[in-house]
Amino acid sequence: MKARSEELPFWIAFNHIRGIGPVRFQKLLEVFGSAKEAFYASEKALEEAVGRVTKNLILEARRVLEPQRLYEEVERENLRVLTVEDEEYPMLLKNIYRPPFLLYLKGNFDFSRWEHYLAIVGTRNPTPYGRKVAQVLSRELSEYFVIVSGLALGIDGEVHRAVVAKGGITIGVLGNGLRRVYPATHFRLACEIIEKGGALLSEYPPSWEPRPENFPPRNRIISGLSQGVVVVEAPRKSGAMITASFALEEGREVMAVPGPVFSPQSEGTNALIAQGARLVQSAQDVCEALGLVWQGKEKEVLEPVELGEKETYLFSLIDYQGKFKEELLEQTSWPEGEFFQTLLTLEMKGLVQEMWGGKVVRA
Repeated sequence: MKARSEELPFWIAFNHIRGIGPVRFQKLLEVFGSAKEAFYASEKALEEAVGRVTKNLILEARRVLEPQRLYEEVERENLRVLTVEDEEYPMLLKNIYRPPFLLYLKGNFDFSRWEHYLAIVGTRNPTPYGRKVAQVLSRELSEYFVIVSGLALGIDGEVHRAVVAKGGITIGVLGNGLRRVYPATHFRLACEIIEKGGALLSEYPPSWEPRPENFPPRNRIISGLSQGVVVVEAPRKSGAMITASFALEEGREVMAVPGPVFSPQSEGTNALIAQGARLVQSAQDVCEALGLVWQGKEKEVLEPVELGEKETYLFSLIDYQGKFKEELLEQTSWPEGEFFQTLLTLEMKGLVQEMWGGKVVRA
């Protein structure tokens, strides 16, 4: 049954109590019949239902929280509230183990309108290779899926930007309340996501600040919203790998882009592939993995480029971490004119680029 309007302020109030998650909240509903009755229950009844520690959390909250005021604050923020009992609650997320009992949504977005959802995630410190792959995959796959990511720096930001630029729909899941955008540098990007028909989503109250412990649950929502997760670049210990782990637990398709064996940013993705994750070299691979018919160009992400002997040699010296031109010139022992002409050819073929600070990296 959908949470009644008079009940919603009390759902929101319980959402403000750290330590009250889906399990404890469901227990309170089962025992007291409603969030309002649970919020105002006697000390004895609360302790019998959820124990002394949780009882004390609720008693403290009653002293400082006003449910109706919290509800009005949410309305002033122009946020929609979706409870796990609402028909509008995303069905894919509702089917995970212990889904969030309440979500805040910013944007004119209807989950029931779209059938296919895909998460694309990765490291906050990507290589140029990772950025390029994230951009190409996101741009092409936005024609088939609503793209879900975490609005973080690095790969997540590249994903959202590429989808917005293509005119696609994307959802940013935050590890903080929707009153502010974190990181702040993505404020304009967040606005564009909403303007293009996408949304921002969070299970945290609007005023809550980002905290380290918020992000693993955030990653659980990213995977839970999606039929599959594509990891572009990720160290072995990273939020993107946590997202992949949640996806595996929920039986969602896990896919990964292979990377250089010497790149720390590809250690996690290469390990996922070794463990059985679907190897992704193109948007076509993703569509096929999720049972969709690919209608674009085949294998467009990593098309081979023909190189001459000198171009091949110089390209072999350049990695994704980057080398200074002076270092490359010394390694080749070529005349300067010949070296810079060959380097220019590689740049024109889109294989390398010069980064800020003078390093040349693979594109």
